[in-house]
Amino acid sequence: MSDFILEQLGFARRQTINYVREMNDRDAEIIPVELKNSIKWNVGHIYVVQEKFAFQLSGKEVQMPSNFKTLFDPGTQPSNWDLKPPALSELIELLTAQMLRIELTLSNNLKEAVEPSYKSSTGLSFTTVEQLLGFSLYHEAMHFATIKNIGKLIANLRVH
Repeated sequence: MSDFILEQLGFARRQTINYVREMNDRDAEIIPVELKNSIKWNVGHIYVVQEKFAFQLSGKEVQMPSNFKTLFDPGTQPSNWDLKPPALSELIELLTAQMLRIELTLSNNLKEAVEPSYKSSTGLSFTTVEQLLGFSLYHEAMHFATIKNIGKLIANLRVH
């Protein structure tokens, strides 16, 4: 990875994976009181959104298990699931492979124009692959912070 945005994406992804790697599925599925989602949902959601921003919007091949949009799309939550979610270990494998695919597929296309350009729900416009990846970096970091906060809440449940 020679490009800074790819280095940042790799760093964020390693942080996410390293934090959840030793976690068990039971803990990853706990939804603390006052929250709507679990660590597992956040991890799956990172994958789904990254597929959209890195591959779909840049016109590249998307690799998405068929049930992932139902489970992890924006606005979904585990309390509405009627499908069995994947194991955390499967999500970790997918996140690892996804980062490698981003490096292999997009490293030479970062300045490539996105046709049509994409406007986010917050009004930001993206016209290049690099801009899409920059936004997905922000997105992953935001969800990583949420994952860490949920992890702290779970740890506090054990103490009390």
